[in-house]
Amino acid sequence: MKRLIPAAILFVLVIVAYITSLLYITNSCDKTKALLDVSVTAYKENKTAQKEAKEIENFWNKKEPLLSVFVNHDRIDDIETAISLLNVYAKMPDNDLFYEYADNVKILIHQIMEDTEFTMHSIF
Repeated sequence: MKRLIPAAILFVLVIVAYITSLLYITNSCDKTKALLDVSVTAYKENKTAQKEAKEIENFWNKKEPLLSVFVNHDRIDDIETAISLLNVYAKMPDNDLFYEYADNVKILIHQIMEDTEFTMHSIF
């Protein structure tokens, strides 16, 4: 009986940590996708999205340290690089590379969200 109580406490802590990390990752990715959609819309309308791309970069820089705890660093670095290039191409009018990197960021974020889906493999 003495061993069951610490085991139960550890089990609860693991489940709480998993749910907390899942919510943090999901919220961060959803907000990034929303900001990305706003920047693509602004780029289509104004042929520039400097302010919106900078907002995405600032948001990602705030979320990135804690996301690195939960997600593979290589994926975080890939997204950070794509966002930086998106910021560069947002300044250039009529550039298809902006749309390419916007799609790239969406795909990379989607991969992170797929990796954090609730499955037996992701729990254990």
